This record gives sequence, structure tokens and C-alpha cells, in this order.
Amino acid sequence: MFERFASGTRDKVRRAAELAEAENASMVEVEHLFTALVDPVTDSVGELLESAGITALAIRSARDREFCSALALAGVDTRRPAPGAAPRQRRGRTTSFGPSAKLALERTLVIAADSGDRRITTASLALAIVRADVGIMPRLLKEFGSSGVEIEQLLRRSERA
Repeated sequence: MFERFASGTRDKVRRAAELAEAENASMVEVEHLFTALVDPVTDSVGELLESAGITALAIRSARDREFCSALALAGVDTRRPAPGAAPRQRRGRTTSFGPSAKLALERTLVIAADSGDRRITTASLALAIVRADVGIMPRLLKEFGSSGVEIEQLLRRSERA
């Protein structure tokens, strides 16, 4: 059975919430978890992702391109500047976890159990994120010219090294 999140993983989940709140996002989603792995880089998983060209700035840029592309497909003109986000009144942390983030966190349990780990590590979190076969993650990885399978292979090779 699981003891708990490793401290580094817990810090990354907290960082994802901070990133979502800084963007005035209504929920923490999987792209916030992914960004938190490299913002800032604090472990070998972050270093590995960064060496593959996956940085916080690159993730945000890819997410913005993907979002504009989706809006353009729906017929929305993205050449005009979007209005600024309205300031949100907060009392403590009110940003909840959205479906994509919850699914990724649930997947970490399966990954950790399958590997025999008693703690949920950032490697488990990274694998859970890149294994998504629908939603924003496959599209973001495509923006990087990569896929979840390629990133997973990179993570697995580094574990063996």
C-alpha cells in the first residue's frame, strides 16, 4: 500500500495550483501539472524534460498555439487581443483540480503500484501525464514534435541509467 506522495511530488502538485491561480484559471488542469515539473527544474525528471526542449515557456507557448488553433477551427478570430482577465477575489486557495488533473493524479497510483513503489514520485506523475491519449496533452506534445510514447521511452531509459 502507498505511504504518500514523495515530498518533491507534493511540491510539484502545489506548484501546479500556484501556476493555475497565477493565470486566473478556474481549475488546475493537466497542463499546469506538466508545467510544474519544469517550473522550476528541481529533479532529474525536470532536467530530462528540459533537455528534450520541454520548458515552462515552451509549454505555455505550445498551449497558446494549440488554443488559438482550436479557436480558429471554431471560426473565432484570434488576431485581436483578448481582453485581460478580470481580477478574482480570493480568500485562501480556491482553485480546484479539474478532470484532466484528477485523472493524471489517479493514474499515478496505478503507475506507482505497477512499479512496486511505495511513494508517488515525480517520475510517476510525468508518466501519468504523458500517457494521456485524449485531451490537451497529446496535442501539446505534438506541438513539441513528440508523443507521449517518445517521452515515456525517454523517462524509462533514464530510470535504467
